[in-house]
Amino acid sequence: MAIGSNNSIKKVMHRYGRDIIASDSFRSEVNYIQHGVINCFEHSLAVTYVSVWLVRNIWRKADMKSVVRAALLHDYFLYDWHDDAAWHCLHGYHHARKAMQNARRDFHISRKEQQIIYRHMFPLNITRIPYFKEAALVCLADKICALTETVTRKNYKTVLTEEFLRTETCSA
Repeated sequence: MAIGSNNSIKKVMHRYGRDIIASDSFRSEVNYIQHGVINCFEHSLAVTYVSVWLVRNIWRKADMKSVVRAALLHDYFLYDWHDDAAWHCLHGYHHARKAMQNARRDFHISRKEQQIIYRHMFPLNITRIPYFKEAALVCLADKICALTETVTRKNYKTVLTEEFLRTETCSA
């Protein structure tokens, strides 16, 4: 699977996440590095893409709207966790709650979507077991992308990020 190469997956992402993708607050994620050289915006799009792929190819009976919206917002914490603030050393344990709070504040998201965001860091957050299959799916997609980004320094700009940054793409 080449992340960003399937146009039908990108159409699903637009269909359910257009309002999120087009928002200035979500687009501000380009300012925050996530893994290696990958910023949060790129990572969130990649996790969403992989999540949709997983629904289509493995978990066929899943709530696609919740998967897309929660995957887009799973790392919507909106700060640079690499700076020297003392509390950032525990970023892995706390950012899911912050992302959920920010997502609730800025977007209309369902209770299921909130729980998917909140539980995406399992097993690091061992008490936040994903109990929706959609939460397990986004959790898995996040781990796949994080590993790929960290090990290979994957760059999504040409196949995924630039397309979603174009205003005309989001309003289609």
